[in-house]
Amino acid sequence: MSTRQTWVFATGFAAALLMASVSSASAQLTYRAPTIPSAFAVETAVRYWFGVGRNSLDLFDNTGAIPLSRLTYGSHTIHSGEGAVRFDFNTGWFLKGYVGGGALASGTMIDEDFPPALAVYSRTQSGQGSGSLRYANVDVGLKAVRGQDFHVGFFAGYHFLNQEITAYGCQQVASSPICATQIPDFVRVITQDSHWHSVRLGVDAAVDIGRFRLSMDAAWIPYLFFAGTDAHWLRIGTTPGDFTGPVPETGPGWGYQLEAILSYRYNNALSLGVGGRYWHMESGALVHFDGRVVGVNAVAQHADFKSDNFGVFLQANFLLGPYPM
Repeated sequence: MSTRQTWVFATGFAAALLMASVSSASAQLTYRAPTIPSAFAVETAVRYWFGVGRNSLDLFDNTGAIPLSRLTYGSHTIHSGEGAVRFDFNTGWFLKGYVGGGALASGTMIDEDFPPALAVYSRTQSGQGSGSLRYANVDVGLKAVRGQDFHVGFFAGYHFLNQEITAYGCQQVASSPICATQIPDFVRVITQDSHWHSVRLGVDAAVDIGRFRLSMDAAWIPYLFFAGTDAHWLRIGTTPGDFTGPVPETGPGWGYQLEAILSYRYNNALSLGVGGRYWHMESGALVHFDGRVVGVNAVAQHADFKSDNFGVFLQANFLLGPYPM
């Protein structure tokens, strides 16, 4: 699904949810002047997320015009646990967030190098292993439209994601001499450590249908800051042309995040649900080779970074309250 198709789907879902909610409960809509909250309810949840991720780096020369190399970390599986909490105040304000972490397993890393940087095209393949991810999110928002069994609100917040992916071994699958002699799978060759700091603006909506609840969260990321390092372990050394250590990467970017959950209320406190999510982030960054190549007066080069993570999760959530402030 393309970026445009994803946003059309998300916008259409939100619009359909809003129209269905308003048409079914329009008599409940009333204007409420801002007041100080007098009560709140708290909802906690535990989740298991199983997903698939893909990360890529396209490296260009210092002008950003000539493609030199591409690293694609594809199809790594995500196994993550997370905890979430949400505070809903009687005035319509809400505060929500989650924190999680887990492992990135399996997958394949493809390393491509292009002429004229090399005499012939190179494409090597490596396995992935011992990867990890950590993430956290916090949002504050207001239910702009709400009734007895639905709401549509808006929020602003912050999202953090750290992914560390390591490739092992190297096998040439094109005609280049790079890795023509295969490097064993137990040898660590490249590690990409990426940190994404994102500003979120979005829509939060939910509708109750009997014991079922359908909720969604669609966020646009108008600005993010990417900070990473690339470590070519077999090229870190003291020989001219080697790297002095991991090479830093920094730059701004944008993205979007979509999430939907269908849950069943077992009783007044406990609900069980299944959800899905899609995170997309990208950055036009600089790779800071300057001062980090032995014997070479290197300069920073342009690169495009992309991260896509999606999958399904199971959750159990517990509702407590309302409590007086």
